[in-house]
Amino acid sequence: MSNRVTHLKAAHYFSVASQTLSYTKAAKQLNVSQAAVSQQIRLLEEYLGVPLFYRSGRDMRLTSQGQVLAEHLDQAFEHIGKGLESVKLEPLEGTLLVSGLQSFVSLWLMPKLWRFSDRQKDITVKLFSSDESRDIHAGKIDVGIDDNQHLTVDRADTVKRTLISSDIIPVCSPSLAARIGLFQPTDLLKCWMIQVDDSSYQWKTWFEELAICPIRNKSILWAEVNSWYMGISAVKAGHGVFLCPKFMVQKELDEGTLIQAYPKALNTKIEFHAYYAKNSPRKARIEAFVDWMKEESNGQSDAPIKTENHQPLPWP
Repeated sequence: MSNRVTHLKAAHYFSVASQTLSYTKAAKQLNVSQAAVSQQIRLLEEYLGVPLFYRSGRDMRLTSQGQVLAEHLDQAFEHIGKGLESVKLEPLEGTLLVSGLQSFVSLWLMPKLWRFSDRQKDITVKLFSSDESRDIHAGKIDVGIDDNQHLTVDRADTVKRTLISSDIIPVCSPSLAARIGLFQPTDLLKCWMIQVDDSSYQWKTWFEELAICPIRNKSILWAEVNSWYMGISAVKAGHGVFLCPKFMVQKELDEGTLIQAYPKALNTKIEFHAYYAKNSPRKARIEAFVDWMKEESNGQSDAPIKTENHQPLPWP
C-alpha cells in the first residue's frame, strides 16, 4: 500500500455516510455509534483541510470536495471488495482447473472423468494437457499431475499426494507375439524396439537388468517417442514392442488387445502425483477431486512381477 494512504478507517466511514447522507444511518450500517462516525469524519476533514458535508435546512449534503472524494472512494472500495471476494475461500461448487501430462490425461483420467462428474454435478472440471509442470501458485491451475521423474515439489505451501505407483512393462500386440514367438527376453530383439525419450525407462536398462547386452546386435531397430500415448498407439496398431506403464494399458491387457511381451518389469517404477496449493481458496473442490482420483487408482499399484529364468544369448 502507498505510504500516502492514511485515515483508511475515516475514509470508510465517510464513504458510507456519503451514500446515506446521514450519520445516524451510516452508524447503523457500520454497527458503531453516531458519535464515532462524526469523530472519524471530523478527523478526515481536519487532515484534508476542507469540509466534506454541509447542512441545507434539515438535510446534510456533500460539498464539491466531498462529492469528488466520494466518487473516488466508491470506486476504491468496490475494487477492494472484488479483491477480497476473489481470494475468499470458495464453496465446493464451481470450476476446477486441472493440468496433467498428456498421456496420463488422455489414457487414464479422461476415460474415467464422467464418474467424477456424475458424483459431483456442481463441479465443472476443465482439463489441460501439458508435458511441462504448471505453477499452481500462479492462480491459473488448481491441480497439477506429474510423474516422479519430473515433479520437484518440496515446499511447505504445496501438498503432494501420490496417485499411482506402476511397473514399466514390455507390451505388444498378440499377433506380433504369435508371429515372432516370444519365449526368452532375447526374442524381443527380433522386434522393432520402441521406448520413450526418458533415460529412466529405456530398453538398454531393461536388458542390463537381465545381464543382456543388446547393443552388440547391430540389426536392432530402435524408435523413440516423446509420450507414452504415442508408443501405446504404435503397439496397438501392431508395430513393435514398447516399454510403458502397466496401468496405462491395463484395459487393453484385460481385453487381450495387448499382451505383456515378457514378465520382467523395470526395477524402477513410475509414480504419478497430484499437487496443489495448501491454502488454495478452492481447497474443498480440489480435495474432492484428488480423493476421487485416489479411489479410482486403488488396485493399480502393482505387485512385484516374478521373472522367469532365461539362457543368455550366446553372443559371438
